[in-house]
Parts: sequence; structure tokens; C-alpha cells
Amino acid sequence: MRNAWASPSYERYVAGLPGGLASYPGAHAKGSIIRSHLDGLEPELLGSLPQPLRHLAVEPPVDSDWVPEAHLCALIHAVAERRHLGEREFRAWIRARNRALFARPLYAILMAVATPEIALRAVGMRWGNFHRGSTLALEGYADEGVRVTLSFPVGLFDPLMLAAFAEAFSAALEAAHAKGPSVQVETAGSGFARYLARW
Repeated sequence: MRNAWASPSYERYVAGLPGGLASYPGAHAKGSIIRSHLDGLEPELLGSLPQPLRHLAVEPPVDSDWVPEAHLCALIHAVAERRHLGEREFRAWIRARNRALFARPLYAILMAVATPEIALRAVGMRWGNFHRGSTLALEGYADEGVRVTLSFPVGLFDPLMLAAFAEAFSAALEAAHAKGPSVQVETAGSGFARYLARW
């Protein structure tokens, strides 16, 4: 499964959750991720967001807050849908927002001395700095690249979000000084996705 793309749809994503946006109360994302994805968005777009996402635009969380992961996923779907982003544009937007996130002073200091190998050895801890209720683990090195596995509650991350994380991982490798990193979804199933990273 080399391409986890599915066109963005807020309604489809929310309908696929067992309890709507209240699903998976143990899964959270860091407020800094929300703020990064809100940066630079047009006021009229923010005003058009469906409730309860509009409050994220009106009163963004502080960087250290924890926000329901389903709200982050729904926000990404809603923004991409309203901006009519195709796959290439979506991936470019996600990569740019994550580059900006890792360039923030706190994260830039952490990544300044990192190498791709160091970043991958600590991949579970680094994922846990930004996400709760899901895990990312290094599976191993091979001639064709490095594999990591993302485990999550079934339905929380759909194909669009799996594609988004591929770009986030690529941005993280860039911040760790990897040259021309590329991350793809190799396979995905119920509650897991395996990524192949190359640089």
C-alpha cells in the first residue's frame, strides 16, 4: 500500500468515528500542532469551520495544552476540504506546517544536534511528545529503508491522516538533517500503519 491518499472530507471522517468527535477520549494531540495548522489561514476560512472546531480558531490552545486527537484530524480534513486541496497540495501544506513546527525555538534546539539515526532511535518518545493514545515504534532497518509502525485506536486515523503523518515524519527527518527524506505508507490495516522511510 504505497499511497494512503483519500480526498479530504470532514463529514466522512466524523461519520467514520464510533462516537463522532467525542470518540477516543484517551487520544490527544499537543496544542502546538493545532496552532501550527491554524497559522496563516484566512479569517473567512476559519469562520466557516464547523462547530465544535470553530472554537479552536477563535481560542487556539496554548502549545502545551492537550486537545482531542479526533479534533485535530477533523480540523485537518475541514481545512483541506474548504481549500479544495488535491493530494500534491495537501502533502505540501502538511509538510510546510510541520517544517514550521520543528523550526520553533524549543523544537529547533532539540533537533539542532539530532541525526536521522538519533531521531529514529527515540521515535517513540518523540511521538509521545506530541500525541497520546497512540504509539510509534521503530521496526527496523533494511536495505530499502527504515520501517516504523504507528498503532492507534481503530478509525482514529484514516487514509488522509496516514498520508499527513508521512509528511510530518519527512519534515522531522529534514529537521534532523536528513537529505531528501521520503516517507511512504507501506501497508495499513485495522489500527496500524507501517511506514517506510528513505533518505
